[in-house]
Amino acid sequence: SAATLPITFKCLLENNHVDRRIARFVLPVGATINMDGTALYEAVAAIFIAQVNNYDLDFGQIITISITATAASIGAAGIPQAGLVTMVIVLTSVGLPTDDITLIIAVDWAL
Repeated sequence: SAATLPITFKCLLENNHVDRRIARFVLPVGATINMDGTALYEAVAAIFIAQVNNYDLDFGQIITISITATAASIGAAGIPQAGLVTMVIVLTSVGLPTDDITLIIAVDWAL
């Protein structure tokens, strides 16, 4: 998370004695690219929206959701609820209604 980068920098530099140049390069890149939870969240939410609408997804569409959710999570900002913004891309990629994101917003605060 972008919010924990200062503490992570401090721990790497002081406790683990990692070179400052390496830490300053690797940590921001890792915090941006390694957003596995966002990718999983978007994929599960897209499948949920498909099920709510009685829309049968074939294997190709599930693969499309997986790839699009992964790519969108890499491009998402490191802020809370960034996955809701990029979820429109995932839903559009397989022709699901983007209006149903409101179903996710209703419970997102608890997640």
